[in-house]
Amino acid sequence: MLQRFLNFTFLLGLLLSLSTCISPFQADVPQSVGGLFVQSSITTKKGLQLIQLTRPSVFETKSITVAVRNAKVWVSDKDGQRFDFKEDTVNRGFYLPINPEFVAIVGKTYRLHINTAENESYQSDPETITPVAPIDRIYTEQRFVNDPVQGRVLDGYNVLLDTQDPAQTGNYYRWSWLHFNDISFCRVRYRIPLFRREPEFISDPCCDRPCWDVEACTKNCVNVMSDRLVNGKKISRQFISSIVHCNKDYYIEVQQRSISQGAYDYLRTVDQLSANSGSVFDVAPSAIRGNIRSLSNPEEKVYGYFEASDVAEVGVYINRSNINVPALQRCTPPPIFVEPLDCYPCIESAFRTKVKPKFWTK
Repeated sequence: MLQRFLNFTFLLGLLLSLSTCISPFQADVPQSVGGLFVQSSITTKKGLQLIQLTRPSVFETKSITVAVRNAKVWVSDKDGQRFDFKEDTVNRGFYLPINPEFVAIVGKTYRLHINTAENESYQSDPETITPVAPIDRIYTEQRFVNDPVQGRVLDGYNVLLDTQDPAQTGNYYRWSWLHFNDISFCRVRYRIPLFRREPEFISDPCCDRPCWDVEACTKNCVNVMSDRLVNGKKISRQFISSIVHCNKDYYIEVQQRSISQGAYDYLRTVDQLSANSGSVFDVAPSAIRGNIRSLSNPEEKVYGYFEASDVAEVGVYINRSNINVPALQRCTPPPIFVEPLDCYPCIESAFRTKVKPKFWTK
């Protein structure tokens, strides 16, 4: 008994000494690194105007941001006309034109203006819209991979583009795309069923009207080019997007944009830094200054670029049905339907629309 008591006393003393000699580690984590992030674009086509405002929070390298709410946002032209934007009712920090018919005009010069709820003012440098060449052709090529079970199988499709560069020098291009998916349900929720750990996706079985989800590029999206090496020549097989195979046809709208040299230089730098990022020691791509500055505090960091572009646009269906070769199916499983009292409304937002896509024929 005495030996057990001595052992207990020794262990207790050791624990007490450790608790008094070792201080808990206090991580000094910054809550905000300051600055304003602006993703903004106006174009000559309806539905392609969008401004997003965020501020970095906690870890800038990991792109953790918070939305800038309730700001006053507008675009002005050199004639003094003002075009106001309002915050999206669904997606915080996204601002859309109050007048949905608003489009920019080739040859005109525009500025972006921002007044936050904290009375901070920002303004962009002027951007002039130059005309863009038309798109000659959009087409796809099948992409195959080697599957360990089936052998050579269809994995997806590459979307490619042909266009003709004008004879004059100094043309800068940016390519983007939008995918519209017609949906039969307008609300999806989580449900955790009894006796199961994994949540389920459940949805109401209908929308109150025809409705489309809108998907844009979210990763490796910088697709720009200068005509310095191809001036006056045909641009062939320009890569636009890669999509997976599924047994449902895929609708995509491709935009060919004219951009300024400043926008081209900015986006090229973003692309190069994004390719190098991967550790906490890399330079965050967001930390590249653009053409927007603070009027309230000239020392404040403002990131992003106000882009004004002419747009040539083509919409196509990609046939993914009735494929007569072995293929990998990468379809997203549909949610489980439940019976609601009423159909859920199709709420217009930056990522959903009740307006029929421009080239939709089905």
